[in-house]
Amino acid sequence: MDTDSGPSGPSGATDALAMPASRHALDIERDSDVPISTQIFWQLAYQIESGRLQPGTRLPPVRELGAALRVNPNTIRSVYRRLADGGYVEGRHGAGTRVVDRPPVRRESDALAGIVAETLRRAAQLGFAPDEVAQAMFTAATERKRPGPHIRVLFAECTTADAKVDAERIAEAFPERIEVIPILLDDLPERLERYHYDLVATTTFHADEAQAAVAGRVPVVAMLVGPGYMSLVHEISQLAPGSKVGVVCGSQRGAENIAEVLQLSGSGEVRLLSAVAHTEAELDLVDSEADVILLSREAMALGLDGRFERPERLREWSYEFDPAAFELLRRAIERVAADGSRLRAD
Repeated sequence: MDTDSGPSGPSGATDALAMPASRHALDIERDSDVPISTQIFWQLAYQIESGRLQPGTRLPPVRELGAALRVNPNTIRSVYRRLADGGYVEGRHGAGTRVVDRPPVRRESDALAGIVAETLRRAAQLGFAPDEVAQAMFTAATERKRPGPHIRVLFAECTTADAKVDAERIAEAFPERIEVIPILLDDLPERLERYHYDLVATTTFHADEAQAAVAGRVPVVAMLVGPGYMSLVHEISQLAPGSKVGVVCGSQRGAENIAEVLQLSGSGEVRLLSAVAHTEAELDLVDSEADVILLSREAMALGLDGRFERPERLREWSYEFDPAAFELLRRAIERVAADGSRLRAD
C-alpha cells in the first residue's frame, strides 16, 4: 500500500507518530519469536480497537515509520495491507493511510481484555515477562493451525534414536500426506497439552504407556514390529540358563526397556549385564563376560559396536515395522482426514 507517501493530510486530521516519546509509540522486541510485522500489526490493531487511534487518524508514511522503527519499509507496507484487509484502515492516493470511520470491534472485546489481563497477572506471579507470554501464545496459536492437507503425527519412543529413525520411516511410507515428529514417551503429556496433533503412534511395546500419557486427547496407533526382531528375541530366550547377555544402550531408560522386553519374552533364566554409554567399568564388564551383546540404535550411533572384542557376539537391537503396522496407521490417517473434511464442510 503506497498511498501514504504524502507528507501531510487534509486539515483537521491527526497524525500518529511512531517516535518513542509519543503516546502511540510501538514497542518492538527484536529477539522475540513473534515476527516483527505481527508485533506491529497487533499493536496498531489494538490501538485502533481501543480508541487510542481515532477514526480519520493518519498513520505515518511507510518509509517514515520504517525509519523510526528501524524496519524495512516492505515490512510496514505489508502491515498496512493487513490492516486494510482487516477493515481497520483505508488508503487513498495523496491522503495516506487512515483509520476508517467505523473500525471493526471484536466480539466481547471487554471479556477478551479481561482474559489477557488475568493471564499477564498470573504469568507475572510466576516470573514471566509480558513478551514471553506473547511469544508463547503466538507459538501455540501457530502450532494449532493445520498445515494444509497434512496429518500431524507424533511418534513416541523411549529413546531419541528410536523415535527419530522410526519417524523417518513412517514419513517415507506416507509422502506428502503426514508430518511426523519424533518425541520421547515421557514428553507426550506436555506436548499434547500445548500443541495440536492428530495422531500418536508408537510400537506395541509402549502402547499402554502411550495410551495413559495421551489420556484420550487423540487416537493412539500401536505399530507391530516385523518378524526379524522377534527372531532376535527368540534367540535370546533359547540361550542356556545362566548365559550372560550384555545390554548396551545410550541411556538407562533404553537398557531398562530392553531388559523388560526380554523378561516378558521368557528370557528370565539368562543373566543381563547392562551398560550405558560412557560408563567404562560397565562396558568392560560386558566385554569380558557377556556371551551375547545387544546394542541399541543409540549405542550403534555412538560407535560402541567397535568397543568390544569378538564381534561375532554382537547383535543390533533394532526392528522393522510389520506391513500390518503401516496398514493400521494408514487407516487411522484416513479417518482423521475424513473427519477433517466433514468439519470443513460443516
